[in-house]
Amino acid sequence: MGTGELQAALRREGERKAAAIRQAAETEAARLQEEYAARYALLEEECRQKQEKAIAAEESGILAEAERAARRVRLAAAENLAERLHALARRLLPRLRTGDYPVIFARLAGELPAAEWETLRVNPADANLAGALFPGAQIETDAAICGGLEALAAGGRVQVVNTLEKRLERRWPELLPVLLREIDSDA
Repeated sequence: MGTGELQAALRREGERKAAAIRQAAETEAARLQEEYAARYALLEEECRQKQEKAIAAEESGILAEAERAARRVRLAAAENLAERLHALARRLLPRLRTGDYPVIFARLAGELPAAEWETLRVNPADANLAGALFPGAQIETDAAICGGLEALAAGGRVQVVNTLEKRLERRWPELLPVLLREIDSDA
């Protein structure tokens, strides 16, 4: 074989080996590219999931805070309404003095336990009613009392308050829910 043929054979062999090396390199590059693309896609999915979880957690926190704020607002509104209703009820107490009020006063006085009542505090308009029902008692007037009476015995150690104001105060926890239901049903 001549030098030219040997060189041509070596060149062909070198080209074949170079082509094989290039093919192997391209195959490896394609494999690595696919592997990195899969890793990238996996990382991208993990990041997306983390982001979604973070957004959901933030959203949940915001919604919970909004619900707490709404509850506070509703509670403040309910308290304000309760206070306004109580003030209105107190302002309406004088209306109970009309009509059969002497009967109401006698019933309130009749609820007192048996005792030697020494002093009675009543509304100034009720002094005569109290004097007629408790002739032996000292009658004191107090314009702050809308109706009913305060009775004292045993030197002031025994006191019974049976005023319209006190009865409203005692019954208010029962009356308020009824009033609120009425208001809600009208709304």
